[in-house]
Amino acid sequence: MKKKKYIAVTVQPKARPASKPKPKVTPSTPTDIEYQQLFDTCVITKEKVAEVDKVIDEKVLINRPRYEQIATQVQGAGTNFGLPMPSVLGGTNFFQPRNFYQTPVPQQALPSQPGPLQFPGLLQRSMSTWGRSNPFNLGFTALQPDFLFSASGRIPWFFIACVHYLECSFNFSKHLHNGDPLTGYTVQVPAGRPKVGHPPPFTFEESAVDALKFMKFDKVRQWTLPFILRKLEAYNGFGYFKYKKINSPYLWSFSGHYTKGKYVKDGKFDKDAVSQQMGSAVILKRMEERGLIYIPRF
Repeated sequence: MKKKKYIAVTVQPKARPASKPKPKVTPSTPTDIEYQQLFDTCVITKEKVAEVDKVIDEKVLINRPRYEQIATQVQGAGTNFGLPMPSVLGGTNFFQPRNFYQTPVPQQALPSQPGPLQFPGLLQRSMSTWGRSNPFNLGFTALQPDFLFSASGRIPWFFIACVHYLECSFNFSKHLHNGDPLTGYTVQVPAGRPKVGHPPPFTFEESAVDALKFMKFDKVRQWTLPFILRKLEAYNGFGYFKYKKINSPYLWSFSGHYTKGKYVKDGKFDKDAVSQQMGSAVILKRMEERGLIYIPRF
């Protein structure tokens, strides 16, 4: 009797379920390069230039000493962050406000050879280009304090001015945290501030120092343009960029980067509403155009 030939049964592997494509990650904020490009290509609406200048002259520059005092208190009075600034600038007092309408600093004041306060490569070329368009004819020497502090840890005074504008509309009787009145603790987020060791009322300066430390800005060691713009936009949220694909009016209103579209209340967006408030980036752009400040790009 012949044995039956054994034939092995082939087991077919189970079909694997089709893998789902990974969801595309949407960036929540512009990149550093995008912020820099937006700022460098920003063109202020011609009809709004005078209005922007008025705010700069009557609200920003006139209050610069108060903003500088706050920046000094946040970091600790008397510090120079390890920079030999008194020697290289002949004992210049960095916390003394400068009058930009006095006799301009001559361009000859700049050293002809690279020195400790000149910067090679791209930055040097950038500063040279900026200087040629500087209507105040201010040499880089006049702006070195702002530049060096921005690059080494001290909160730029003009950043504090912009936060004051966004949160309080330049009102010195309100908390820098969120615009609540200084007659009591903050009610809106963050609530219960400032923590300064005494009950209300509070001074603007002591509350502002508390607000900036609460945001950990005293820990920042490099205040570059993209960082400054991102932090300013964060005060009102990134909903415009993330959900509506438009530039935030809180930065770019009064410029060619913004036309219309506005959150008229929390969670309610009106595509036809136009912001009547100038953007904080526009203020900084105009100040740089006028030679009042220079913000490091990197």
